[in-house]
Amino acid sequence: MNKEDLLTLWEGINWEKHVSGIYFLGQYLNKDINIHFTGYCEQDLLLLSDDLMFSLYRNLDHLDKKAQKVIHDNLPDLADSVLELSELILDKSGSYGEFALGYDAGESPAGSLYLLVKFDKQFQADRELVYEIY
Repeated sequence: MNKEDLLTLWEGINWEKHVSGIYFLGQYLNKDINIHFTGYCEQDLLLLSDDLMFSLYRNLDHLDKKAQKVIHDNLPDLADSVLELSELILDKSGSYGEFALGYDAGESPAGSLYLLVKFDKQFQADRELVYEIY
C-alpha cells in the first residue's frame, strides 16, 4: 500500500518520515488516531497487504471493543471507564504482534501510563497488556 492510499483510507495528515519509522495523524469515526509504522520506510509500506489495512479500517471499532475488554479484565479499577483509542501501531519487528492498539490511561505514580493491546494476524487480542510509562 502506498503513501497516498494510506492517507486516503485514514483521512491522514501530517505524514512524517523518521529513522524510526513513518507516522501520521488519521481519522476514524470522526476521532483522531495516531498511526505508526515503526521500523518502516516508504518502500516497506508497499509490502503491506491492502487487505490488512482495509480490514483494520473496517474492523477498528470492533477491535477497539476487544482491546477495551482486555484492559478491563487486566485492570478492574478501570472497568467503569472507557479509554479513548489513540494509536494504531504496526511494528516491523513484530514486537507488537501483527499490530497494537494504544490507549492513554492517565497519570500513575511512575508517570504517564500508556496501555497497548497486541493483536495477531487473525485479529485476536493478546490477553496480556503492554504497559509503557512516559
